[in-house]
Amino acid sequence: MREEPPPHFKSAGRLSAKPGLTAVAAWALVTIAAIFALTGAYFLGVNNATVNEVEILIPTPAPVVVQVVGEVHSPGVYEMASDERVFAAIEAAGGVTDAADVESLNLAAIVNDGARIFVPSVPPTPLPVSGNSGSVDERNAEVSDASPRLLAATPDLPGGKIDLNSATLEELKSLPGIGDTRGKQIIALRESVGRFSVLEQLLEINGIGEKTLETIRPLVELR
Repeated sequence: MREEPPPHFKSAGRLSAKPGLTAVAAWALVTIAAIFALTGAYFLGVNNATVNEVEILIPTPAPVVVQVVGEVHSPGVYEMASDERVFAAIEAAGGVTDAADVESLNLAAIVNDGARIFVPSVPPTPLPVSGNSGSVDERNAEVSDASPRLLAATPDLPGGKIDLNSATLEELKSLPGIGDTRGKQIIALRESVGRFSVLEQLLEINGIGEKTLETIRPLVELR
């Protein structure tokens, strides 16, 4: 006959299993809570790091100073923004007069510091040569004789003379013996030397000799 354990042994065995399960459950909860706490702290640190903003300072370009002369209402020296255009400088000088030749200017060009913007006047209209009367030589002589008188009428320049250190291509072409090619050569030479100091520097240009130099001498000046 099998012996049964006393009743108090059975009840003791059941009671001893319950505290072990409770401890395991409590340990699991503590571990899970710790994991969540560490995870939350990590993401909170990342979020705080990404909130910081970086301030970028962009330097303001320095202004430029230009001189506006010629056919404008208020010639003078003006301070402009570094990205302004030629037309803005002319507007700052009061705009052009009725005699201004704006077609010879590049109004969209960006102004440079220390630049001198010259607004020329409209070239005078040449005198018409009468139809077919007289020989070819006589008509050519009339045009040649009329040229110096027309060139002298330049009211925008002191003394009616053209300044070779600031003259435009159209102004140079109005001189006797100076066409489009030689006018461009004069401008190229002026840019290479900076400014003309003596009129004889024009003799360096191929096609301009002593005769041409003496012809244009009373019509030009160096300022």
